[in-house]
Amino acid sequence: MVAVKHLASPAAIPRLPACLSVLSYNVLLPNSQDGWWNYKMYLPPLSPPDEDISTWEYRKSLLIERIGLIDADVVCIQEVSPLSFEEDFKFMTENLGYDGVELFRKGRFRPATFWKKDRVELVCPAQHKDR
Repeated sequence: MVAVKHLASPAAIPRLPACLSVLSYNVLLPNSQDGWWNYKMYLPPLSPPDEDISTWEYRKSLLIERIGLIDADVVCIQEVSPLSFEEDFKFMTENLGYDGVELFRKGRFRPATFWKKDRVELVCPAQHKDR
């Protein structure tokens, strides 16, 4: 049996016995090092008082809130930056209780997979294959 719930807004996924919940999230290449995504997503640049919305700190706070609310067993993230992955996503371990890895892929856009340490066990090395 497969249970799917479309989330129009952040909400906790109901816990179903013997089911695995998975969240897939495109984070649009956040990067605390050079802010690349800022220039793409906020043209023309925002002015006060809205300029804080375009910072990585603001965006990270939204991710912590939404991923925490959904509380999926596994979180698959697209478009992480290899330049700053560990620093940008340490909140997944420190704040939300996930373990995870950035998966190698050529180029700047990389996938990452996180899992709740108390619900899921990694039984072989993580790997990524393109389509």
